This record gives sequence, structure tokens and C-alpha cells, in this order.
Amino acid sequence: MNPRMQRIFLLALTLTAASEWLILFWARGLGTAGTPSIPVELGIFVGLWIVNAIGLPAARRRIHDTGPSLWFSRGFTLGSVTLLMTGHVLAAALVVATGLAFALDIPSHEQHAWLNAFGSVAVAFGLGAGLWGSTVGNQRVRVDSLSVSLKDLGERHPGLEIAHISDLHIGPLLRGRRLERFVAHINRLEADLVVITGDIFDFDPRYIEEGCKALAELRARHGVFAVLGNHDHYTGTERVVAGLQELTSITLLRDSWEHLVLPGGDLAIAGLDDPVDGWMDKHAEHDELERLAREIPAELPRLLLVHRPSYFHHAEELGFPLVLAGHTHGGQIALPFATNANVSRMISDRTRGLFAHGESKMYVNRGLGMAGLPLRINCPREIALIQLCP
Repeated sequence: MNPRMQRIFLLALTLTAASEWLILFWARGLGTAGTPSIPVELGIFVGLWIVNAIGLPAARRRIHDTGPSLWFSRGFTLGSVTLLMTGHVLAAALVVATGLAFALDIPSHEQHAWLNAFGSVAVAFGLGAGLWGSTVGNQRVRVDSLSVSLKDLGERHPGLEIAHISDLHIGPLLRGRRLERFVAHINRLEADLVVITGDIFDFDPRYIEEGCKALAELRARHGVFAVLGNHDHYTGTERVVAGLQELTSITLLRDSWEHLVLPGGDLAIAGLDDPVDGWMDKHAEHDELERLAREIPAELPRLLLVHRPSYFHHAEELGFPLVLAGHTHGGQIALPFATNANVSRMISDRTRGLFAHGESKMYVNRGLGMAGLPLRINCPREIALIQLCP
């Protein structure tokens, strides 16, 4: 674990323990309405911190197991994240309740009940959100349709539709019938192109054959194209590449490009292989991208597939008008009115949706799969249907 990840992990541990302590403090009647014992409360906090320091790494190591280990991993991780969210909601509610009590001049003997009432609503909301996100939210798949107008590209290909998916993370959390349902859903859209922007698999090479057989059913008028993400390399680069090449008709773009001859005119579709290192970098450059920009004839409209959004500025400088990316999962948990305010801001300034800079645009897909945490709140799984228009 690099120093930055260590700092993030320690901060997450501390915030989780603090949230759990606050929930326990509230559940005990806000210190039984008396003066709390600082040594006792500090001891409870330290105990919770130690439990999380032992449990969270153990759960993370077992997230790709099967059987009881997998259920322990899911349960502990989901429980910790849910309590973390609930603690923050409870803290905000208690601050608001205290302010209102002061503003409304509520008598001191009634303030304890007042705080508990606000706390009850906050805890119910936080725990309910966690339960909803791990059940209903985890099951939702949304097709987001959008039109993108681009210089040259739109004029030559009016109405060209691209089904964009990303971050399937095929493995224990996505396999079998659910994956087949996703493929059938994509095929029903009858897109001209299907593109996959990386993280097709998730660590375990045992699922490559099963996943490739399902992906082999993907259909599009002008082909299916994909790039590799960092998790594909974790799974085993050569095994993933061999599976896709031998079992599917997917064209894998590894720092390469293809010249497509379409009814509306020609199109260059390029793809970058993920370098694995620096996956938390917010802004990055790629030497192979410069080579691709030189190789592709200037008169050809260009579509670029990348796993990380961090290459957007470099792509825009090199004249790629449309970039499709993934990697962030849209944060998986997002605020209702500030969807880009989510934990993925640690790895990208652009976490979901359409962005523009100069004459270039980028769409960041929320992903179809999960990375470790089977939880989605205000961030459903996504199939993006992008229509290029004049």
C-alpha cells in the first residue's frame, strides 16, 4: 500500500470508528443525559478503531472468496460503510437539532428528548439507505440516453448510436444469469457500436471463460470494441486477452486503432491499454496516445476509448473530439443534488456523466459492476446509449 493509500485508509478507519461511537453514544441515550465520562468514551472509540483495523483488511482480503468468507467480507464491509454513512447523518442531525433548540428557546429539560427525536430519524434514514443500496440500489440498471454533437464527427455520422458499458468486474459479484441479462439488455438497444471501457474482469481468472462466453453474445451492427482496465491486468493480462480473442468476437484495442468504414463515412476508433500504475492520478499523459494521434489520418473523425478519465486533457490537446471512459463507478454512493460529490473524487475530478473541455467531450460511465462493495445509492448501474448528431 502506497503512502497516499495508507493515509486514506487511516482516515477511513478513524471516521468509521467515530461514526460507530456516535451511534452507540446516541443509542445509550446521549450519555444517559448526564455528563459523559471521557475515559470511558475514549476507550469505546479506541476499541471500535481496533476492531475495524483488524476487520476491514481481513474483509478486503476475502472479498473474492466464496462461501462463508465471502459473506463475512460482504457483511463486514457493508456494515462498516452503512454505519459510516449513518454516523455522518446523525452528526449533521444533532448539529441541526442543537441549533434549532437554541433558536426556538426549547427548555433545557426538553432538549434531551428533542435531540433523541432528531437522532432517531437520522439513524433510521442512514440504516435504511444502506439496506436499500445493498438490495434495490444494487439491482437497478438504467439506460442513459444522450446526444453528443461534435465537429465533423456528427456531420458525417448522423444518428450513429454507441452503447457504452464499463467496469463489469466479472467475478463473484457479477456472473452467470445476471451477466447474461445485461448482455441481452444491451442487444435489445440494437446499437451501431458497443464499446467496453475496461475492468471487464475482477481479479479472479477462474471467471474468464464463463464471462467471455456470455460476452460473446454481444451484438452490434459495426462491431464490439474494448480496452483493458487495471483490474483486467490484476486478473492476468495474457489470460484475459486470450479469453477475449478465442471466445468472443470483441476487438481489443491495446494502444491501437481501427479504421471503420460506415454508411455515413469513415471513423477511427482508438483505445488505450491501462498502464496499471498511477490509477489514482487525476491528470495523466500517455506516450502511446501521442503515437496514435500521429498515426490516425487528420481527416478521419476520432473516437477514443480509455479506462481512466485522467487522460481527457491529454486527449483534448491531441485532437480527439470524443473520449469514453469508466474507472470511477460514479462513486457508487452519491448525493442527490451533487452527484459528482462522491468518493471517486479521490481518483478523478470527473466521476460520472458528460464533460467538455475546449472542442472535446468525454463521457464517464458509472459502470455495470461493483468493485468490492455491492452497494449503490443514487448511482444505478449504467448502460449509456450515445447518439452522435450534427
